[in-house]
Formats: sequence, C-alpha cells, structure tokens
Amino acid sequence: MRNFIIITSIVLAIALGHFATITAPKHIIIGFVAILASILAFLSPKKSLVLIIFSMLLSPEISLGALSGSRHIVFRYDDILLVIIFLSWFGKTAILKKKSFITDSPVQTPILIFTSICVISTSFGILRGDISYLVALFYVLKYIEYFLLYFMVVNIVENEKDIKKYLYYFAIVAVIVTIYALFYYFTASGSSVRASAPFEAPFGMPQESEPASLGGYYLILFSIFLAMISEGTWYWARYSLIMIVSMFPAFLFTFSRASYIGFTAAVVFLFFIAKKRRLFMIALIITGFVAVSALPRVYGKVKDRITMTYKGIYATVVFDVGSTGQVKLEESAAARIHSMQTVLFQKFPKHPFLGWGITGIGLGDIQYALLLGEVGLIGFFVFFWMIYRIYKASKEVYLKYDEGWIKGLSLGIILSLIALLAQGVGANTFIIVRIMEPFWFLTALTMVLHRNARKQVKE
Repeated sequence: MRNFIIITSIVLAIALGHFATITAPKHIIIGFVAILASILAFLSPKKSLVLIIFSMLLSPEISLGALSGSRHIVFRYDDILLVIIFLSWFGKTAILKKKSFITDSPVQTPILIFTSICVISTSFGILRGDISYLVALFYVLKYIEYFLLYFMVVNIVENEKDIKKYLYYFAIVAVIVTIYALFYYFTASGSSVRASAPFEAPFGMPQESEPASLGGYYLILFSIFLAMISEGTWYWARYSLIMIVSMFPAFLFTFSRASYIGFTAAVVFLFFIAKKRRLFMIALIITGFVAVSALPRVYGKVKDRITMTYKGIYATVVFDVGSTGQVKLEESAAARIHSMQTVLFQKFPKHPFLGWGITGIGLGDIQYALLLGEVGLIGFFVFFWMIYRIYKASKEVYLKYDEGWIKGLSLGIILSLIALLAQGVGANTFIIVRIMEPFWFLTALTMVLHRNARKQVKE
C-alpha cells in the first residue's frame, strides 16, 4: 500500500510538471483539485462523502449549450467530483478486496432494472431515429449518476456514528443554502424575483432560476425536520424546529406551487402515521399559518401566486370539463395539462411498453407524463416498485429502532417520498439534480440502518 502511494505520487508530480508547461492555469488548478479529491477518496472514502454533501447544493454549473429545443447539456462540478470519488473508491475496493462492490440493499434490484429499462428504451429510440444519441447519452448518464451515489454511500457508510456525522453536515449546508436564498431574494429586483439555490441563476436574472428545484430540496429537509420534531428526543426536536422556522420564509419565496402541494401532502400524511406529539404538531402548523397570515406582504404574494393559477388576468387558457362547464388556467399550468394530454393521447399509444427513450418526449414538467413517455408502462411500474421498496424498508427501520433520531430519519424519508411524489404533478422532480442527490444520499443512509438492523437480528 505504501509503495503504491509513493509511486502514484511520483507519477502525478511528473504529470503535473509536464502539463504546467502546456496548459492554462485554470485547468491546472482543476486538475490538481481533482487529484486531491481522488487521493482523499482512495485513502478515506468516508471523508470524501463530506465533499459530496457540500457540493450537492454549492456547486457551480458548466453549460455546454443546447443540444435540442428543450434540453440543455449542463455539467456541475459535483458531477465531476462524484465520478472521481466513485472511481477512486471503486479502485480501492478492487485493489484491497476487503468487501464486495455492491452491498445488498432492499432497493438495489428495482434500481438496476429501472436503469436497464432506461438504457434499453433509449437505445431503441436512437435506433428508430426518434432521439439524438448525444442528447440522450448525457441524460442517461445523469440518471445513472444518482444511483451510483446511492450504491457508493450504502457501501461506504457503516454505522450510526457515521450517519449522525453526515446529518450534521447536511444541516450546515442547509443553513448556507438558506442564507444565500434569502440574500438572493431580498437583493434582487423585479416582479419575477424568487428565492434561488446557489449557482442556479445569475444575480439580476431571476427568470433563469428553477424554483421547483430549491422547493424540492426544502421538501426533503422539512420532511426530516418534521419527523424529528414528532419522533426525536427534545434535543433533536428543538433544533429541527429552529431549522424549520428559519428556513420556511425561503421556501415560501420560491413561489413554487408544486412545492406547496408537496409540503401540504407531507403534513397531512404526517398526522396519519406519526405516533408522538400530535397536539404539538397541530399547534405548530396553526401557529405557522397564523404567523404567515400576519405578514401581509408575504401572505399576499403567496396567495396571489396560488390563485393566479385559476383566476385573474393570467388565467386565459380555457379547458372544457364536460357537463360542469369550463376551467381557466394560466399558461404554465395549462402547459402541464397539454403535456399530459400529448403523452397520453399521442406519444404513449405508439410505444406503450418501453416508451420513446430518455429525452424522447422533451420536458413536460409533470413527472408521471415524463415516465410514461420515456420508459412506458414497464418503466412506470418499475419506478413505483422502487419507490415502494424505499417506503417499505424505511418503515421497517422506523419500527425496529427505538432511538428517536433514527425514527425521525426513517419517517422523514417516508414523508419526503410523499412530498416529492405530490410535487411531481407540477415538476419533473425525480430528474432534478439538487433534489435527487440529497434524496438518494439520505435514502442510502436509511438503507444502511436497515442493513444493520437485519445483521443484529441474525446475530
């Protein structure tokens, strides 16, 4: 091991010296950082996961331009970092051979099948000439990247101490993101200003932000925090309450209607499954609603954003709803209805089983239309099989452990599933990077607890 590190260091030093004479300084710095990340991942995979946690929401984007009318190729530095760390960890696993590459988990089978369906469906789409292989390649790799993150975390993380540490780092990132989001909102100008995640939209150009992205991220956080308030000790509950109160304004300022729907679904579902502090939770929700209502500028903007969907000067698109008459919707809501109609009545009947492939139907802003259109009925049912496996395993963790923070984490994953599925009626939630990377990381932590619980039973 020692000789391997020495030889590798010498080779890297020679390579850096050579490239320093022929390469721009920026590229040298990027290459040097990449080398450091790979070394860290090789020597301490657990510490390298901390880098990933911070890069999920705090990573700049590198745009490679548009490859189609509705799809853009965008790399983020965390994409590069994740691949580097994964390859380094994989190399260490292959060299040392101390443990298997894939540790058994409840979700791995549907993940592997769903990934295979994405690849097969897209391959057929390319062979038919329906989609560009270059466009599809980048997006299929993005789907695979989420699952690689899941497998890597499940294999690297070992115990409850590790999980607590990563939850702590998640909280730090959440605070940073919230400070940025509020700063962005209050320093921007114009009627279209919304809270934005770091590096998502340039300052002065709020129209380029993706509010559902930040909203979905908060749905995951709030699900965990609400579950901690319900199930955790007062230590966890107290800090979770502080986090929700301090972050909720930023969530409201996303003005993401789909995210509001997701939060409502999570809160309602919480009262059906939570076993503790129900009266306290009811009082908390009522107090929160009263507090928001007492701020007329905030309450007015949120109310206007919701009601503009179906009334007012923006609701100009008319839909017939049979004998009950007509409904008017504003353009973005109407576009989602049109995309669903297009998929159900035009796209889906032509390729009902495997769909048109990834990128085959463009972007419809409805998760379920995207699923049916891209991977067909087979992919649609495998996706929900995967979701069910996450739900079932998380529920088992919730029932088997007595520690309040573990119950809070597992219940939080269940609530986040509900919230994200509800958000999916108005957003392509399960392909958004800033939502899926935190989701799959936290899901992997829960699956580690599930694995350890089963080991204890066998022992």
